Amino acid sequence: MVSTRMAEHIDANMGSMLIGVIVSAVLLGVSLVQTFYYYLNYPKDRWFLRTLVALTALFDTVHLVLITHTIYHYLVSNYNKPESMELLIWSVLLEALFTGVTGALVQCFYLTRVWLLSNKNKFLTGFILAIVVANATMGTVWVVLSMQLNTFDELLSISPITISINALSTAADILIAVSLCIILHQARTGFRKSDTMINRLTLFIVNTGVLTSICAMASLISLIASPLTLIYATFYFCIGRLYTNSFLATLNARKAITGQVDDISHMLVSIPPTLLNTHQGSAGKKSHQQTISIRIETTQEQHGKVPASNLRTRSQGKLADKELYSEEEDPRQNVALETTKTHESFESDRHPV
Repeated sequence: MVSTRMAEHIDANMGSMLIGVIVSAVLLGVSLVQTFYYYLNYPKDRWFLRTLVALTALFDTVHLVLITHTIYHYLVSNYNKPESMELLIWSVLLEALFTGVTGALVQCFYLTRVWLLSNKNKFLTGFILAIVVANATMGTVWVVLSMQLNTFDELLSISPITISINALSTAADILIAVSLCIILHQARTGFRKSDTMINRLTLFIVNTGVLTSICAMASLISLIASPLTLIYATFYFCIGRLYTNSFLATLNARKAITGQVDDISHMLVSIPPTLLNTHQGSAGKKSHQQTISIRIETTQEQHGKVPASNLRTRSQGKLADKELYSEEEDPRQNVALETTKTHESFESDRHPV
């Protein structure tokens, strides 16, 4: 006799998936609006960023189609057929592939920030990258193995892989957010305007990373606490959409963040060495500390035009922010971090608060 466990606990199983589909549909609408806003306001971004935005939006759409097909199959096409709920449908398995790819792409994008702001710290970036790659690999393995199974009871045999995927995803999100926050925390200098800017950036990083981390942890806890149900699907179906929305929010917030510092006439902030990257000089000589400088310059355009903000990102004097974002320099604003070696931390006319 075929088991009817899925039908007996339909609220915790199909009900959980239905909730996940509904929330995912709402989040897809938000991500599509953000995608439209991005292409409208940042037409000069580099081709790989524009392509990445298109891919994440496409993968999100395909993912929603797959999970919608899943819930339609179980609740409509096989209505009042308890035995059919025990059998796996291909769409509920394939959707995990698109979730994993979207998450890996967005996490790699955030890793470029860690790479640049940590002065190309190979150990830190490589460690997080290894977790991201391991997560994507295990996700692919999960899809391949699950495609060979027939029932949800058989799917329990690969639960350790499912738990590992959620654990690795959570770990990568937290490490990226913590790394960026530590780097920015080391930038605090005691100057009110510079610290305010750094606080805004830190808060933004936390806000964009906390949702994906919480969702991944909720999925992980659900898997551990209730392994015989699909409660985790409520959260897992939404993870890919949250990655896309956080990624797009990061891109779309550039003008808003730089616009908040338009009232600053000129500010040069020298950031002390990070905990992750210091350089020692030769024996018998004082070592030159590696510092990161954030330069925010506001210039008045001619003929009464509004001020323009320039914030350039460079690593060792060459790496500019437009290398990551724009093909052409935006005349209105260009935000960046400039790495320099210096003995004097601030200009003589700067006064600490």
